[in-house]
Amino acid sequence: PHCSIAALQGRNMDRDRFILHLNAADFAVAVERLTDSSLRDRPVIVAPLQTARSVVYDMSNEAYDAGIRKGMALHQATRLCRSASLIPPRFELYAKAMSAFVDEARTFSPVVESGAGDGHLFLDLSGTHRSIGPPPDVGWRLRKRIRNRIGVDPIWSLGSSRVVAKVASRVVKPVGEYIVGPGEEASFLAP
Repeated sequence: PHCSIAALQGRNMDRDRFILHLNAADFAVAVERLTDSSLRDRPVIVAPLQTARSVVYDMSNEAYDAGIRKGMALHQATRLCRSASLIPPRFELYAKAMSAFVDEARTFSPVVESGAGDGHLFLDLSGTHRSIGPPPDVGWRLRKRIRNRIGVDPIWSLGSSRVVAKVASRVVKPVGEYIVGPGEEASFLAP
């Protein structure tokens, strides 16, 4: 990981705050790829297809690299990436996958906050190290568990606040983990 695990060693973990951020990048696309393996490793755009002013709801990393962005007009997106597979959103499927994602996380923390069904979770691991292990171990174990049970491979990051953890996950997107140890927040956020 891109971190200083040494910053966690020798710390009184009872006093420090640890927020784990899980981010299943491009969540709708990740779920669609679970149901249709032919979509793997190719550009995918999730957007309503039958509306005149349709906009991109989600896109794969390959489509992002081609210039596609969330909220972009679908007609513009298809001009930028003609090879993209177009998929209509299936919100019920994403909600079911998000529910499974949250259920897995709840086994590790009593405090779990989720985004708007977008594959983002925040877990407060403060003071839980004696019952479930050190926060970095929880991150690795939870990522492996979610990957094995749900099929989605989330990024995870650890910080002293939601903001620090969220920024850390953006540093390693689309794959990886990042730990910002206690006291490293200012130097991490400075750039």
